[in-house]
Amino acid sequence: MGESLNRSGPPLKVAIAIAVAVVILASIATPVAAHAYLSESDPSNGEQVETVPDEVTLYFSGDGVQVADVTVTGPNDEDVSGDARIDADDSQVVHVPIEDEDVGDGIYTVQWEILADDGHTSSGSFFFSVGDEPLDRDAVLDAYEGEDDEVDEGVSPVEAGAKGLLLITLVGVVGIPITAVSVIYPLVDRFKSEATTADQRLTKLLTGVSLLLFVSALVLGLARSTAVGPLSAETVIQFSRTPLGNAWIVQLILTALLTVAFLGAVRGLLSRRVWLGIAFVGGLHVGASVSWTSHSATTIDRLLGTAVDFGHIIGAGLWVGGLVVLAVVVPPLLRESDPGDRNAFAAGIVRRYSILAIIGVTIAVTTGLVLASWHIPTFDGLSETLYGLSLSAKVLLVLVALGLGGFTRFILLRQLESQARSRDIAGRLSGRGTDTQLREDGGQSRIGTITTFVRAVRFEVTILVLVLLVSGLLTSIPTAAIVGQEQETGPEMATIEQDVDDITIELTTLPVAEADTETDRDDLITVHADEPVVFEVRFLRNSEPLQSDRPVRLLADSQDGEETMQIELDEAENGTYATVQTLPADGDWEIRVTGAPDGSFVSEWFNVHAVTDTTHDDHDQEESTSPTTPFTTALQYGAIGIAVIGSVAVVVESVRFNRRKIQ
Repeated sequence: MGESLNRSGPPLKVAIAIAVAVVILASIATPVAAHAYLSESDPSNGEQVETVPDEVTLYFSGDGVQVADVTVTGPNDEDVSGDARIDADDSQVVHVPIEDEDVGDGIYTVQWEILADDGHTSSGSFFFSVGDEPLDRDAVLDAYEGEDDEVDEGVSPVEAGAKGLLLITLVGVVGIPITAVSVIYPLVDRFKSEATTADQRLTKLLTGVSLLLFVSALVLGLARSTAVGPLSAETVIQFSRTPLGNAWIVQLILTALLTVAFLGAVRGLLSRRVWLGIAFVGGLHVGASVSWTSHSATTIDRLLGTAVDFGHIIGAGLWVGGLVVLAVVVPPLLRESDPGDRNAFAAGIVRRYSILAIIGVTIAVTTGLVLASWHIPTFDGLSETLYGLSLSAKVLLVLVALGLGGFTRFILLRQLESQARSRDIAGRLSGRGTDTQLREDGGQSRIGTITTFVRAVRFEVTILVLVLLVSGLLTSIPTAAIVGQEQETGPEMATIEQDVDDITIELTTLPVAEADTETDRDDLITVHADEPVVFEVRFLRNSEPLQSDRPVRLLADSQDGEETMQIELDEAENGTYATVQTLPADGDWEIRVTGAPDGSFVSEWFNVHAVTDTTHDDHDQEESTSPTTPFTTALQYGAIGIAVIGSVAVVVESVRFNRRKIQ
């Protein structure tokens, strides 16, 4: 009934090779956080230095920095900074010179906003102080409240829409020529259909797709250039000079050349082999440039991240691009074919395309699971972040599309082949009626199945277009990994209590540090050594604050006895007594609080553990990755399982196809 897929061996070998590669990548890759975020600075957040530094240095993790805008504001609310400079040897390091070093002592606030390698912006602030004077508690609290990196899960509709359209057209350019060569033209030759119709439809389709690809790339680059400043010729030029802008220019040139080439093909200036080759090679190059600037490429490793993301595009191209051909090019070919051969023609298309579709689905789903394991470190991220919700919606749509594909492959294909066989048998056994009558009768009786086939394909294309639009949103927002990490990096406070008769002494510190397993206790507060810490004390009776009739003091002793501090706390609002102090050494400290709430003298000890922050030394090594979790491990094993199952399915489908050829 059918004949073997032209050179069916290489696609199968390629699919198996890609599956093996994905298995290897899934086993060695670790979750990462896309976008860039501040991991450390010099001076560090909250640090107290003796003199105004010559410059402030910011260290970022995740993506590298394309453009940096940093402002250092002195105690008098004056801008004392020069132009920010990205380190020539490490794009994750930004230097900001201090131009006015005579401002004086006090608190300096650093506000930053950067454009990362993946085309997205992030911003935040931190502070440091100059001089030996005690820090003001309210000023320190204000500085800590404003220090968080801003994680805006919102997205520009223009950027998300342009990225979605770019992905739709890109998978079309990638998949259309492969489907044309391996599915359409072999069957056109076999059923002696008019190849001119296929040529015209395909060239017009590729021309429209490439034109939309150019427009979407143009709009996407213009939308991303607004991260540099308001949209203008100057900001576009500035953006085009960044590495991300360079990739954008390459995309514009490639898509423009593709459009011109296909316009020439429509006018008959290029042979079929030439324009199909241009489509295939051009699509691969545009896809590579898109993957080069993806979340994964900019945060894991250029080669590793690009390879997986590019594989995802290739898989989607084989699946979605092939369906576009079936939806746009095949219907007119079926109408022009011999009525008696339509079912056999449609059945041959489904069977040939099924091999490509299984290869595409296997690659797309396998690489998709690997990408998810990198960007969603926990199961909660699926429901608690916009990225996770978008990915969940994408998965549901993919499942619907797979169901439609299964309906076409296992139900409609069986009906098409059964009806085609019935026509052949009737033609051999019946001696009555002309061949023309048999063809006309057979064509009329089978038109319902053909119509259902075309409608099912077009419905599946519609679902997958929605999938690609959601993918555009996914690639335009912070990943679940970065949102989760940033939510954890904000300053937190901790409170412990001691009861003395009917009075509760409450000690609160801000900010607190992450406790290790050895020091993680309910009666212990962990803080950063050598950084300003706000200590607040309250005396409570039945949850009501009490005033102290004598000064409230805090005595701090290091465990080794080498450091001792005695501080008198200032009275703040609502019966709170506070001070800002720096514990000069790491290790265990005993904090004694004394006072006379409601005339009754009280004295109690609290345990505090000080740790030294060492992220500055390895910001580019550990801060860019998230720990492997059971959820990410499950995703990676799922990728391996899909790769194996899909490869087996390709082998089975190829064997079935070849058996039908022999029959």
